[in-house]
Amino acid sequence: MEFLYKAKDLQGEDHTGSVQSPDAHSAAAIIRKKGLIIISINLKNAPANRFLDRFLNRVSLTELVIITRQLATMVSSGLVLSEAIDILEEQQINKTLKKALSEISQDIKGGLTLAQALSKYPDIFPHLYVNLVKSGEASGKLDTVLLQMADGLEKDREFQSRIRGALIYPVVVMTMMVVVMIIMMVFVIPKLLSLYSQSTIELPLPTKILITTSNIFVNFWWAGLAVLVLAVTGLTRWKRTPQGSLFLGRLILRTPIIGKIASNVVLTNFTRTFGLLTAAGIPLLESIGIVSDLTDNPVYKNALKDAYNGVEKGLPFSSLLVSSVFPKIVSQMIKVGEETGKLDAIFLKLSEYFESESDHLVKNLTVAIEPVVLIILGIGVAFLVISIILPIYKLTTSF
Repeated sequence: MEFLYKAKDLQGEDHTGSVQSPDAHSAAAIIRKKGLIIISINLKNAPANRFLDRFLNRVSLTELVIITRQLATMVSSGLVLSEAIDILEEQQINKTLKKALSEISQDIKGGLTLAQALSKYPDIFPHLYVNLVKSGEASGKLDTVLLQMADGLEKDREFQSRIRGALIYPVVVMTMMVVVMIIMMVFVIPKLLSLYSQSTIELPLPTKILITTSNIFVNFWWAGLAVLVLAVTGLTRWKRTPQGSLFLGRLILRTPIIGKIASNVVLTNFTRTFGLLTAAGIPLLESIGIVSDLTDNPVYKNALKDAYNGVEKGLPFSSLLVSSVFPKIVSQMIKVGEETGKLDAIFLKLSEYFESESDHLVKNLTVAIEPVVLIILGIGVAFLVISIILPIYKLTTSF
């Protein structure tokens, strides 16, 4: 099979190409031997409707947690791996997951390891998942690793749910404000202000601003839409460049409150993933490479690439995280873990700490946004009232 890939080298340059390999896991190994960090890897000549299938029948994190925990229970009970997967396949409603489990079972019966079989489905089983399964099979502790993964995935799901839940209120309020503003400018304001166009009085400045804004919305909405589409397209393309991605990554981290939340989310995922990898016995250097692949923010990604190079040269990991990117507590705690040989426990403790910090910050953000939203609403309503009432006042006083 031929696989198409996108990757970056240690200098951050983009690379694309194709490799011939029997499965995605082997293809990924070939790409890594070239010294590249994988961004995406997909089978060539995938069906045209693949995107639609992935959207309609995508496998959720909840489903992945459930099958991981069930598989761990069955494996620890002594059930043959292929039989356990057959049982999981029979229970599935999701067509994508059902088909994948059926083919994974056949691959295992054909002689492939579980990790090799899972690697054919990167859209369902992420790179981290496959590597942890591989380490579990190599150490003979697959059931233990699966249970640890299920716990880690469960915490990820709960953490993401709390973050999204806390941000729903401000997002909904801001969205409704924009919708109401558009409705007012397009439908309500023109009818009200058409009365003033017949009068000879000099309109106040707020009313002139309101009329001009309303006219722009009504007569030039297409221009605004075109500018918005062009801006989004340009920003998306620029974001894909190393310079644009790094700039936006730094901008997010420097934004008040939002930057702190984004930083803590990255650190929570970073430390939890490291905890799972080190607990599974995966070498430190390989763990850094995997975490670097999974990290979205390019600022942290670049810092981890530098750490990878330093560890490769024999430097201690803790000394390489002493920077403005990582809080001091990270390097200090990791240093303790290196000295005591309990790196996995230290990483998991750090993930709990950053998760707690993120929860507090998100709650504070919600509390801080409420008065800001009310002030903006108050100013907007006051401006509308003044713009509409002032001409009426002028008309009544002119008689």
